[in-house]
Amino acid sequence: MYARFITTTLGLALLAGPSVAATADEITQALVGNTFQGDMGGGGYSSFFAEDGTYHDASGSGPYEITEEGVCYPETEYGCYQAEIDGSSLEWMQGGESAGTGEILEGDALDLAGN
Repeated sequence: MYARFITTTLGLALLAGPSVAATADEITQALVGNTFQGDMGGGGYSSFFAEDGTYHDASGSGPYEITEEGVCYPETEYGCYQAEIDGSSLEWMQGGESAGTGEILEGDALDLAGN
């Protein structure tokens, strides 16, 4: 009985598999024209990803690029973040570790581009 439980549990874990970073196309489809709201670096963070390649957050705006490396912030020290997307949930990854989690909101839900 115990061996059957272990085998079943191991089989389910293998089926679930490791999380896989989203492709550039998947990130583009999920984020461009939408808002991320969640936690980054231990604090609340929200950002609207405009279709013109500009992000808008509470502290200002700047360019972003979506590449196979993830969402990249040129001309900043932030570098690139990979994204794991499940429906409207998003987890940012950097250097193989979680850098933040949150939700994707439709459109400029928090009026960040108006700032």
